[in-house]
Amino acid sequence: MRSGPAWHGESDEEGTLKVVMTGSASDPLEWQPHIRNKPRREAMAARFRDAGDPFRIVIVRDMWLTGFDAPSLHTMYVDKPMRGHGLMQAIARVNRVFKDKPGGLVVDYLGLADELKQALATYTEAGGTGETALDQAEAVALMQEKYEVCCGLFHGFDWSRWTTGTPQDRLSVLPAAQEHILAQEDGKEPLLRAVTELSHAFALAVPHEEALRIRDDVGFFQAVRAVLAKSMPGERKTDEELDLAIRQIISRAVVSDEVVDIFAAAGLKKPDISILSDAFLADVAVCRSATSP
Repeated sequence: MRSGPAWHGESDEEGTLKVVMTGSASDPLEWQPHIRNKPRREAMAARFRDAGDPFRIVIVRDMWLTGFDAPSLHTMYVDKPMRGHGLMQAIARVNRVFKDKPGGLVVDYLGLADELKQALATYTEAGGTGETALDQAEAVALMQEKYEVCCGLFHGFDWSRWTTGTPQDRLSVLPAAQEHILAQEDGKEPLLRAVTELSHAFALAVPHEEALRIRDDVGFFQAVRAVLAKSMPGERKTDEELDLAIRQIISRAVVSDEVVDIFAAAGLKKPDISILSDAFLADVAVCRSATSP
């Protein structure tokens, strides 16, 4: 019997993606799994607010679009006409402060820019205070400032292999980059801080051409930071954060037309695999044959 996709879960307590909607027993049969009573919806809401829960994606129409608070929510895909107060409320779903999240992202499939401008104008005239959005030019200026700080910390170090070299070159440059920072007096802490600030500003500056111009360098700085931060006391990372850091480091090296010895490239000692003797492998083969259908 084949199991469903990894993101699927039949029960409310399982699964990565859910549909939240209102309905009744008279609705089509295929809708019924998504129609829940109030206690079940509240339980689903608690799951979605939990940043550590695997429930990460929800499809909604009206419910949870306004008046629903989930600070960790960072991206909204909009495919529904909205305007005025409702549009402002919807965008606010992804604009809550949460840990180091620099801001929310709205992916607009309908072209709601004009509606948003009108809604912001109405908000301002009604007495709303504070900045409703960060000026991209401000984000770009901050990004460039932090970029110069990071470049200064790597003064005299050539990391061009990260952007132009082979996959092996891209991996091998990281140990040397780490040593370059550690060789500086108090070089580690400023690098960790500067790269974090650069990453936040970069996320807000994209897709400005200046951000796209330095994206490879930003990726290099982030990769070095990931290597340096792993041993810092008090910065214990979750499995998810470690997985993301690893993907960032090797993302530019996974597409290759050559065999890369990642242990040698990263300056690591190869593991002892002498235990995998011919006799051991023969025993494994026998076991696999015995358990095959």
